[in-house]
This record gives sequence, structure tokens and C-alpha cells, in this order.
Amino acid sequence: MDLIKMLREDNDLSDLLCDTCDIEILPECKLPQDECGHLTYNISGKTFAMAGSGSEYILLEDGSIGFWGSEGKCGRMADNIKEFFEFMVNCPYWLDYLDEDAYYDRESLGAYAKEIFEEHIENASDTDFDLAEAQQKLADYLGIEKKKDVTDILMRFYHCTKREPRFIATYRENDGSIHSGTGSLFDR
Repeated sequence: MDLIKMLREDNDLSDLLCDTCDIEILPECKLPQDECGHLTYNISGKTFAMAGSGSEYILLEDGSIGFWGSEGKCGRMADNIKEFFEFMVNCPYWLDYLDEDAYYDRESLGAYAKEIFEEHIENASDTDFDLAEAQQKLADYLGIEKKKDVTDILMRFYHCTKREPRFIATYRENDGSIHSGTGSLFDR
């Protein structure tokens, strides 16, 4: 929780995180989105950050980090807060890394990750935003290693999304019908 506290107390650092990773640290934790009582979760937690889309990052009761997406995606993404920030800093725009076929073997995943990162660098250069420099600043401030090869980080993320119990959201319609996800961020 010290990383969250540090981000709450340093507006420049918090702004850099938001600009680089689209993560806004909330001034205090809150209950996760419940869609006016229609949405429930199988694991309790507190929302500590949000994405610009309204999606939420939730510190779960077991210390792992869950994600609830405004488009209905829900699942666990990191085993602890340090791994969460390591993943975010090294793999900004992480939703682009959700092609499960790329996780078939380490070599394929490495090539896939490199291709995605190069696209992000190119897109950022159109806006005069130096993504690599921003990542390195964040890594330095947060005491996280900026990795050139993110394969290990992505594999840890992948295994975390698959471990049991999965973090699952259930939506109950007004007519009583229920819709639940699988708890894997990779499921479409």
C-alpha cells in the first residue's frame, strides 16, 4: 500500500502515472462499482484506482489486484500491488496484450510484446509524448525495474488471470436473470 500512498501524496508522480498508463489513483479507496445494486463480486475488495474509461482497479481481500472493466471484463491481474505497478509501468495500455494465442510459448510472446510496444512508441511519438522516457521515470520513482523484455511479466500476468479462485462479477437484471463472467481477462 506504500506505493499507493506515495502516489496519493505526489501529484506530479500521480499525473505521470495517469499520462503513461491511464491510471488515476483515487484519493481514498471506495467500494467497487455495483451498478445500482445489480453488480456483485465473488471476492471482496476496495477500488483504489480508475482508468479514464471508468474501469476500476480493485485491491482484493487476499492482497491481489482485480480489474472490473466498464465493458464487463472482470478478473484478477496481479498477485500484489508491487506486481501490479511493475506490470502497468512495463506494459502500459495492457489491454492490448490480451491475445491469448500469443501466450503459446515464450518466443511468440516476446515477439508479440515487442510489436505492441513498438506500436505504442510510434503512436506516442505522434503526440510528442516520450513513452519510454515516461516509463523510466515512473520506474525510478516507484522503485520498479524497467524491463527491456517483458515476457516474464506477461507470463506472470497470464498465470494470475487463470488462477483460482477467479475474480468474477455477476450482474442481476431487473427480471432476475443473472449474467456472470468467467473471471479471466482473456475471455472474449
